[in-house]
Amino acid sequence: MEVRASILALAPVGLEELSKQVLGLPFPCLADPQRAVFKQYGVLSRALSLGQRPAVFLVAPDGSIAASWLGKQQWQIPSVDEILRKVLEQGAD
Repeated sequence: MEVRASILALAPVGLEELSKQVLGLPFPCLADPQRAVFKQYGVLSRALSLGQRPAVFLVAPDGSIAASWLGKQQWQIPSVDEILRKVLEQGAD
């Protein structure tokens, strides 16, 4: 079975800062210094969680959210294996 997926990262910083942070990433990373996209997806920024809260969204080809993970602390993100399982589940539909 072939499953196609793309990775896109979003950072709550401007382009200049982003270019310093993401050198060598094998996927695109977009700057969102006003956190507009974060807010659209309900990912809040909190001082007690050291800034931007972590989140991962699996977006289906039709634009709907197939799966999501929202953390309260920076280390609360799903494992790569957990994300891949969800991608494979979606590809099997």
